Amino acid sequence: MAEVPEWYTQFVAEVVGQLPREIDEETAMGWIQDTGALREALEVLVAVGTSTLSLKTDKAMDGWELVEDATEPSDVSAETMQLGDFLKEGEQDLFGEDAVARRDELTGLLGQRHAEYLVAHPDQIPEEYRKFSLVFAGTVWASPDGNHQIPCLTWTKEHWEMIFGILEGGLETRDKLVQVKG
Repeated sequence: MAEVPEWYTQFVAEVVGQLPREIDEETAMGWIQDTGALREALEVLVAVGTSTLSLKTDKAMDGWELVEDATEPSDVSAETMQLGDFLKEGEQDLFGEDAVARRDELTGLLGQRHAEYLVAHPDQIPEEYRKFSLVFAGTVWASPDGNHQIPCLTWTKEHWEMIFGILEGGLETRDKLVQVKG
């Protein structure tokens, strides 16, 4: 039998100690009788807790799955980012799986945590960026309907707002990738 590491024993003891006392008997008995359901609930909790902990807008709570999330660089500003084109020269648009494949080819993409930081610090976004939709394709969510969703910032004539765009829906010339300057 494999030896259980001390850190894991401490972790289990802490989890048990922190279980809410208000849990109803029916729920508890259901998990006792169906340990697979209990394991699944715990796996979801651990996956959600570790992958989206620092995101202000946690789409996992809406049933979305975090597929990829760019966390670097830790700081972002006008000096550390640049706008890039999603479309190649001569292309007017790109849709469906072709858009997903193109996104996978790109490097230096900033993600949702960068977009959230910039919404909170709009002075870090150059004014000339207001004419574009800023695409943060370093973060990709899979929505329950099977689409790849990516965070975008749009200027509302008063402030920046974060939305999620369907990657398969395509990008056009007004959409600009936000990338690490380099």
